[in-house]
This record gives sequence, structure tokens and C-alpha cells, in this order.
Amino acid sequence: MLIPIFSMPDVLETLRGALLTFAKPLVLAYAASWIALYAHEIGHATAARVLGIRIWGIRLGVGPALFDGSLAGCRLRIGLFPLVGSVILLDADASAIGYRDIQPGPWRFEWGRGAWRAPVISASGGISNLLVSLLAVVYWYLAGSPQLGTPIGDLFVYTFVANLSGYLNLFPLFSSDGQHLLAHVTAARRVARTAPVRSTSKAGAGGEH
Repeated sequence: MLIPIFSMPDVLETLRGALLTFAKPLVLAYAASWIALYAHEIGHATAARVLGIRIWGIRLGVGPALFDGSLAGCRLRIGLFPLVGSVILLDADASAIGYRDIQPGPWRFEWGRGAWRAPVISASGGISNLLVSLLAVVYWYLAGSPQLGTPIGDLFVYTFVANLSGYLNLFPLFSSDGQHLLAHVTAARRVARTAPVRSTSKAGAGGEH
């Protein structure tokens, strides 16, 4: 009976290969998740600033803080794990575009003057992810359509999937941007139903004789 004997270099090489095989998808997923999260939240923040809405703070990721401070007058917290993020509007500006009961607990939304800016801000995150997904496809094509198994090819797939997930955030599921959009549409329809109907007849006009 022959018992295979492995030398120490062979064992180390085997362990190294196993570690790379295990670590590669984790590193790619981590990088792609950061790309998608940054694109999503920067989309919300950019839309808010363009529409004249002030931002109190931005949160990127959860877990131990990699950065927790201020940047250009805006609170910024970056967590270790790129799972969720948020753009926090200044309370006064959030109220001005229709958000109510922000501090006590579950928020609600009322449609009024200037409220059209709220759905634009809510939709901008998912739209940004969609644009990044399209840019990833363009980059993949210009790079010569790298195959899966190559670093660039795998990074493209992970980035595309991560940003597609961010785009799907527009669907009204759980605590998503889609829930915000649904609240905006519901509030607008409620106002439209209760708006007084203007009469088209002239005051004092008589009937037929």
C-alpha cells in the first residue's frame, strides 16, 4: 500500500490555492457592493442638492466605523460592511417637501407645493444604479468582452448584479425607495380626489328658451 507523502511546499501551495479560491469571490462581491452602494446614495444626494434640498448626513455601510465625522458641512459615516445606506435630509427641508412625523417614529407623507421633489429624490438612487449597470456593460464591451474567470470579467458580473439589485430597490418591498415612491403617489392621488371640481358654466347664464 502506497501512502502519498506531500512536502511542505506542496501543502502550502495547496492551502494558498484554496484560500485564493475562497477569497476571490468575497473580495469581488465586497468591491462591487461598495460601487453599487456609493452610486445609489450619491444619486439620492445629488438629486437633493440639485433641487435645493439640504442634506444633514449620509450613511454608507454598517458595522464598525471606518470614518465618522463631517465632510463639507455634511455628517458622513462609513461602516465596514456595504449592506445599507441612507441620505438624511435636514428636517426643515424634509418637511417642506411633504415628510411628516420624521422624529417620533414611522414617517408619513403629505402632497403639497414642492412635493414633486420628493419622488425625484427617491427614484434617483435606483436610476443611478441602472446607469452604472449600463456603464458596466459598455466597459465590458470596450474591454474586449473579457471572459468569466478573469479578474475584469468577474468584476463586471459582480458589479452588474450589485447595481441591478440597487435598481430593484425601486420596487415597493420592505423599507425600500419603492415604499417612498408608493407613499408619494398615494398622497398625490389623495389630493387629486379631494380637490374641488371647477364648474365650466358661466355665472348667471340662463337656460334654453
